[in-house]
Amino acid sequence: MAAIFTKYNRPGCIQGAMLTSIVYLLLGGLLAIFVHITLEKVIQAQANVAQEANISGQQRMLLQRASLFATAYLYSEDIAAKQTSLQALGTMQANHQLLLEPHYSALKNGLASPLSPELQALYFTSDNNVSDQLNAFGEQIYYALNLQVKQGDTKLDAKALMEMAYTPLLNSLNEVAYEYESQDSERMSTLKLTQFVVFWLIVAIMVIGFIVIILNAKKQRKNLAISKILNVNSEQTNPMFNRKAFELSASKLIATARRHNETMSILAFDIDRFSRILTHQGHDVAEDVLSHVAQGLLTISRESDYLGRVADDKFVLLLPKTSAAQALCLANKIRAFFNDMQVHDVPNGIHVSVSIGVTELEKEDSMLQHIISRAEDALRGKENQGNARVCMA
Repeated sequence: MAAIFTKYNRPGCIQGAMLTSIVYLLLGGLLAIFVHITLEKVIQAQANVAQEANISGQQRMLLQRASLFATAYLYSEDIAAKQTSLQALGTMQANHQLLLEPHYSALKNGLASPLSPELQALYFTSDNNVSDQLNAFGEQIYYALNLQVKQGDTKLDAKALMEMAYTPLLNSLNEVAYEYESQDSERMSTLKLTQFVVFWLIVAIMVIGFIVIILNAKKQRKNLAISKILNVNSEQTNPMFNRKAFELSASKLIATARRHNETMSILAFDIDRFSRILTHQGHDVAEDVLSHVAQGLLTISRESDYLGRVADDKFVLLLPKTSAAQALCLANKIRAFFNDMQVHDVPNGIHVSVSIGVTELEKEDSMLQHIISRAEDALRGKENQGNARVCMA
């Protein structure tokens, strides 16, 4: 059965790699959209809070300005002082409405107020809430500036006006400004945390994507090697990919070992029950078994080793600079590797085992086939020992 096995070189593998790339591109695009939307919302919220904190800070200055120039008007009746006081009071009242507009808009639409419970208490429900105090302060300013009829014969003096401006309204405005600044600080912390999380999320996705790409590249190279190794009649010249090139490479290795007086060993593999698998399970299943064995051998062998397929169901592993004892250890390791395979790791649930002949390069060895034959003879001599055996020549 010298068929060309291309299981790992089919369009499905290419489509799988393309699908993986598309998935990562989509993930990258979705992440970019998520980052953009999230940061846009956080930045907008931060801008709103920063504006509110700035306006609440202005309120304290406007309070003092309105009170100061109203007092000056009480003493001098200077029209310019009166106009300045009214302008400051008007700006203060407009700012107050601006700060409360999101609250009233949310309530109107049946939504929860965006103001924190602390701000709602300061604005509406506390004993010295800002809304009531600001209304009272405005009335007193109008009294002082003779814009509103005074109640009874009570005359507003400068001392009372200044006391109203500085206590407790100023304290309440200070508390409001502090609360906005606290929210501003919390939003900044949230923004920094979001940036931190997004940064490391991007890094993680990039690292994972890089690892997946590397693993896919390695897998594709290995699958290509498996596909070519399984093609015993391949025209490829790579020593791992056809028997003639493999024998040529082996001859060079043997010559090098002799020249440098180095050890060299060979493992000859025989897939147990392969003829039965081919007869009873069919050609496709046999292909899968061969691919499975080739992949396993490539996985567990060393980079310095040479793997080749010399017959339909026979593989040979050349082990440069390896003694017989070291080769025997590796053979037992390979046997255990296949024996320990779980059912879901093997093709069609078939338990795959290999028997291994082990031999070392001897002085009289001049051709690869002589060495392979010695390892195979060791296997045939102990067939009565069953499957998954390791035999030393």
